Amino acid sequence: MVQLRLKDLIKRRPITVSSDATIHDVIKIMARENVGFLVVREGEQVVGVLSERDVIKALAEEGDVGKRVAEFCKRDVIKLRADSTLEEAAQTMGKHRIRHIVVEDERGELIGVVSVRDLLEELFGPGTKTD
Repeated sequence: MVQLRLKDLIKRRPITVSSDATIHDVIKIMARENVGFLVVREGEQVVGVLSERDVIKALAEEGDVGKRVAEFCKRDVIKLRADSTLEEAAQTMGKHRIRHIVVEDERGELIGVVSVRDLLEELFGPGTKTD
């Protein structure tokens, strides 16, 4: 049996945002793309990640939709290579208590994001509950 790799679960291009974007920009991107997680870039370099929870927390603390992403995104990006297994992804997510993994190719280039939902749907089928 062939073991699936993270690259097999990537269904779309990664959704990114510039570190100088505002909370308002992030909200519009998340709504338009129907995602709850963005990769933060400065130029072509990945410098952080941002979840819906991060946005809500920033709004609750500041109440300012003009606040820049660079001021509140998470800078400790957890990444795995595209050839990592689903088991490695699940273990990494559990260890770091995260719901998304940034996936890179062998050159360290961003190729996608895999969520806990992606893992569960692959293992147990579509419609698997994650919340």
